[in-house]
Amino acid sequence: GSFGHAVVIKHGLQDGVKNTEQKLGYADTHASCAELSSMVVRALIENGAPAISIPPAMVLTLKDKRISSFNTKVIDDYLQSGYLPVLYGDMVPDSILGGYPCSGDQIVAYLGKGADIVVLATDVDGVLDDKGNVVPLVTSANFQEISKHLKHTENDVTGGMKGKLEELLALGTVSSIVNADHPERIEALFSGKTLLCTKIEPEGK
Repeated sequence: GSFGHAVVIKHGLQDGVKNTEQKLGYADTHASCAELSSMVVRALIENGAPAISIPPAMVLTLKDKRISSFNTKVIDDYLQSGYLPVLYGDMVPDSILGGYPCSGDQIVAYLGKGADIVVLATDVDGVLDDKGNVVPLVTSANFQEISKHLKHTENDVTGGMKGKLEELLALGTVSSIVNADHPERIEALFSGKTLLCTKIEPEGK
């Protein structure tokens, strides 16, 4: 959050980019997000993954906060060449608002259509109810009730956990939210097993 959300708030970019000062804020936010991506990519390389950072600001645009164009060819080309593309939440051009933060969640939902598996790794065990227990399954039918108990994080400008669920429910593919502090849970999901996590199932799945 401190690499993107806090900088967006600092520069008042929640409603877009409207003046020269906010353009500097746009650039500052983009640089901060790129810094975090660089750290992630470096860690992946040190662990044997040929990771390549792809700044969303260079490959996609928004229209009123939603992705309107996305050059996915560069991602496909890197994948076919054996590299691991890494994208992230970033400030990107918006044809209505001038510029706006595009969340990693929205990018996942866009790229994840038709995927065999979609996993969002966080620092909690999944979606939590009002008692702090993990909700094992979220569907369109129970989303409204569950969302009543989701705490709003003040420094999250792209919707927090509720925003993640909205994106994943619209994805059309079964997905999971899991705690990245327990890598064995992520490995289990990719092996077709389920440990502690929250599954998100759109209608008809």
